[in-house]
Amino acid sequence: MVIYAEYLFLENSLAGLVILLLTKKICGFRTGRVRFTMGCISCGLYAFMLFLNGLPWWLSLVLKLAFSLGVVTLVFHCNTWKQWSKGVLIFYLVSFAMGGITIGAMYFFGLMGVTAGGVFYIGQIHYLNVFLGMALTWLGLSAFASFVRERLWKSRADIDVQISIGTKSHTIKGMVDTGNFLIDPLSGKPVFLVTEKAMNFLVPGWRKMRLYLIPYQSVGRKSGLLPGVRPDQVVVLDQKNGSKRVNVMLGVYKGSFPVGWDGKEYDLLLHPAAMEGGIFEGE
Repeated sequence: MVIYAEYLFLENSLAGLVILLLTKKICGFRTGRVRFTMGCISCGLYAFMLFLNGLPWWLSLVLKLAFSLGVVTLVFHCNTWKQWSKGVLIFYLVSFAMGGITIGAMYFFGLMGVTAGGVFYIGQIHYLNVFLGMALTWLGLSAFASFVRERLWKSRADIDVQISIGTKSHTIKGMVDTGNFLIDPLSGKPVFLVTEKAMNFLVPGWRKMRLYLIPYQSVGRKSGLLPGVRPDQVVVLDQKNGSKRVNVMLGVYKGSFPVGWDGKEYDLLLHPAAMEGGIFEGE
């Protein structure tokens, strides 16, 4: 079978792109465009390991480990050893998932190809099919990650949030509301919804502050405006994973929220965008 170097490089660079994007999404890592591009190129260059068939098994294993550890270190900003080790683990799991999908597609569609040492090459295939397959992989694993994240949110319904405005500071129990899509149109910040009762307790004179108007839409009412307050600091408290400061606006809701998944009442609804850095974020 004839293997074209440019196709080998392109296929594995694209595969690396999907793997790194999913690792970033699941772990909630930060990265820059240059570092991410270098990671994709590294995946494409690693594909030429396919031609090193005579290596001892232990040397092949060392090279694979060195590559995966190196690419995670190169691409992502990991603040702790724990974050880094989980990044490597997720990188492997996503790679295994993509490898299984690739082998399954080759078998199902009767495609000729070569897989060895974590590298794949598919011959006689239209690149529209390659993009389609990677898009399906992205959608499938992204949906799985979102499903797991939502289950994690529901398993820890109570989330303590410390809100500071001026000299006043108060901790309110809240919950993540996956239906909260409110964004402040001026600052572009996500909005945490807080009940008027809780806001009155936190800052009795909040109505005298400089208020913002936040447009919203809800079921049963086409549109409306909420008074918005810019807090000095909002910290999501998590004893297990560590506290996290979030950059949000507060929207004051007149009335009470429906009960949560656990049947409790809450005075604060968190925006999922402020929490969804990844399944393992903060660990």
